[in-house]
Amino acid sequence: MIRFIVLLLIIFSIYTALKIVVRSAVKGYREEEKGRGRQIMGDEMVLDPECHTYVVKDRAVSRHIRGTLTHFCSNACARRYEEKNRA
Repeated sequence: MIRFIVLLLIIFSIYTALKIVVRSAVKGYREEEKGRGRQIMGDEMVLDPECHTYVVKDRAVSRHIRGTLTHFCSNACARRYEEKNRA
């Protein structure tokens, strides 16, 4: 009789543990599905064509080169790029 009660307690414990694991997995899956359409809003980054680093667009040095607005990380990069691309 005692073996039966111990076995019943073990089975109940395993059932409870599995139930908790499954519920948390389903909850995580649902939260992931809800968040898929979201986009984290932040500062826009632009690529410096001279040194190939990304710069926050609001802080970048901007120049019009050949009719295109180009962004740089610094005035030095902008000057080097302009010197290389003079035609």
